[in-house]
Amino acid sequence: MEGDFWVLLVRRPVALLVMLQAGLWFATGTSGSRVIGGWEAKPHSRPFMASIQLNGEHFCGGFLVRKRWVMTAAHCDIPRRTPSVRVVLGAHSLKMPEASQQIFGVAESLAHPQYDPKTVQNDIRLLKLNGSAVLNPSVRRIRLPPTNSDLTPGDTCQVIGWGDVSNFGTAPTALMEVNMTVIERSACNASWTGHVYSCMLCAAYPGRRLRGFCSGDSGGPLVRGTRVHGIVSFNSKRCGNPRYPDVYTRISRYITWVRCVVQMF
Repeated sequence: MEGDFWVLLVRRPVALLVMLQAGLWFATGTSGSRVIGGWEAKPHSRPFMASIQLNGEHFCGGFLVRKRWVMTAAHCDIPRRTPSVRVVLGAHSLKMPEASQQIFGVAESLAHPQYDPKTVQNDIRLLKLNGSAVLNPSVRRIRLPPTNSDLTPGDTCQVIGWGDVSNFGTAPTALMEVNMTVIERSACNASWTGHVYSCMLCAAYPGRRLRGFCSGDSGGPLVRGTRVHGIVSFNSKRCGNPRYPDVYTRISRYITWVRCVVQMF
């Protein structure tokens, strides 16, 4: 794949690229944050959104699925019980304090046991918060999809996050979202030369304009209607590149695992 496989990861003070044996690229960025080609979400219209932060800086997205559980990507390497890591719910702007925000620590951080960083299969993680979210108009859970359900090519979905607004790390002012169209998995797999599996979903923008997720959006949701169907996983080194559809973890394949984790912990 000649280095075109890029998994979005945490933000660090210094930019860093690490190429794995399989040719996968893991990216760490500087400050920033919104989806490419999108628009500002109506404040608190996406009350399930979570900002996962290190030393007060956003580095991955997530979303609330239970009062004490946030779902994100396994490649967001989030330690448990670390004071420098926090999860912020009820946020719209990350640049200023908001009365709606609820801040938690991470009591447990559980990546899927079969997560493979080389193929990026099973890219899903659950975070148990160190307290229960208080549900209100600014903080709500989002529904998961039915077990093993699938989206239909042509479906319109939204990807939401605080990831970069451009390929140059332009900083955000607020939560962003953008419409994306679901792509047939076989066509997506051909674009990615065999690196897309049944545990993944693909979406792209049909026009020439750059649209999609970027650095800092990792772990965020792909939403259709009232349900979340995907987790932001990987894309190409050039965010919004129409040659390479954005790839998401297909949540419906992991409903049984999610239930088991929530019951055990």
